[in-house]
Amino acid sequence: MNKYFSRVGYFAIGISLSLFVIIWIFWSFSFLVFFIFLFFLFLFRVPKRTLICVDEKAILSPIDGKILKIQNLNHHLLGECIEINIKNSFYHPGTFYACFKMNIDKIKTKHGLFLCNNLKVAKNMNENISIFANTDNRNIIYKIYAGSMDRKLYLYDIYSDLNAGDEIGFFINGNISLFLPKDKIRIQVGLGDKIKAGALIGYLE
Repeated sequence: MNKYFSRVGYFAIGISLSLFVIIWIFWSFSFLVFFIFLFFLFLFRVPKRTLICVDEKAILSPIDGKILKIQNLNHHLLGECIEINIKNSFYHPGTFYACFKMNIDKIKTKHGLFLCNNLKVAKNMNENISIFANTDNRNIIYKIYAGSMDRKLYLYDIYSDLNAGDEIGFFINGNISLFLPKDKIRIQVGLGDKIKAGALIGYLE
């Protein structure tokens, strides 16, 4: 089952299927419960993804979605860096992945609200998780923001070492920001591009 559906959805899928079967046996076929079951199957699906590039210096998309932001900034921990922000909508698969081989230094969770990501205050007030890591001796931050349909950000049992394409967690309609070293990166995508998990974003040089 974990090849086709996120483990986060096992409970919802199991309950809706059980309820559908019980109602069908003891009463009649319920279109409402059947469509709820189909909705959960759709929401928690994990489509098969093939890594577009196996180059160790490749940066792969961590999630299906649309690129909302590519900007230079001065981060208080990384210094001069580039932020790439990808928005995932509820109709996209919600499993997110490691975008390259990385060693995790620490994970910091900030509990908060679940506001619409289009609101300016959402970035500071919404629940988020920051993964501080390094790849090829370069420090990076992989930041996950909750969306308005989320009620929790789910991280799987990830360890210190991750390979490109390893599953990290699940959300319903959040955002992911990658903070990468400015002078050692070549971007291959543009604002507004729609990409799938595993697609090539750029290269670490």
